[in-house]
Amino acid sequence: MMRRSLLLVGLVLLALRVQAEPVKEIVIEPVGDELKFKVTEFTVAPGETVRLIFKNTAKVMPHNVVVLNTDSPSVVNRVGTAAISDPDYVPDDPAILAYTKVAQPGETVEVTFKAPDKPGRYRYVCTFPGHYTLMQGVMVVSGKATS
Repeated sequence: MMRRSLLLVGLVLLALRVQAEPVKEIVIEPVGDELKFKVTEFTVAPGETVRLIFKNTAKVMPHNVVVLNTDSPSVVNRVGTAAISDPDYVPDDPAILAYTKVAQPGETVEVTFKAPDKPGRYRYVCTFPGHYTLMQGVMVVSGKATS
């Protein structure tokens, strides 16, 4: 009986630890109907769980947020160019770490993902056709790992 009680207490504590995992919430919006994000840089810890919320406050243009596993301009160009021919504007590319679906004006979308374990700079872009060249920001992974 005592073993079962200890096992139950252990399972409850484990469940609470899993539920209590810190989540870094990041809210990104466009600058009106300009091809710019209001937040052009944010910082997270290595391995941190990130909840990225994109509020499309634009009046006319749809947008999304695609987080890449690099800051390489050539990869940004490759992903942005490939997005044009994808029906959801998010190509199947190994450089994509996370993405939101395309949000119509007034719509809010989100994605939850784990930040890379390696500190560095990771580009995010809007891959709606033609937007990726201007609509960019950087996720900085820095500091101590969270797990």
